[in-house]
Amino acid sequence: ENVRSTRDFLSLLSTPKIFLTNPNCVIKTDVVCNRQPSEVKFSLIDSAQEKAQVKEVRFLSSNLTTLELLQLLNKHVSTLAPVEEITSKVTTKAEKQKLAGGAGGKKGSKKK
Repeated sequence: ENVRSTRDFLSLLSTPKIFLTNPNCVIKTDVVCNRQPSEVKFSLIDSAQEKAQVKEVRFLSSNLTTLELLQLLNKHVSTLAPVEEITSKVTTKAEKQKLAGGAGGKKGSKKK
């Protein structure tokens, strides 16, 4: 049946690059052949449950494309993610040198 987009969607979510953005996210697949429409279910963390007043979000994905699934994920689930606090600003070498007030290195004088 029409499960290709669902499989592609789950494949995209399980890539290492995406996993590194949220290591607390657990992807659990349950593939069954019972002729029911395919669905993707997201169980929300407690803080998101309080904000949305629901415990899970389900997408009936049999008639959706991979792009539509990603858009729905962004619209309904990503907006519930807790705001990440920035702990410290990363400074580059050039910024550190500007703050120190110099060009950042000693220039050797030539001996004649």
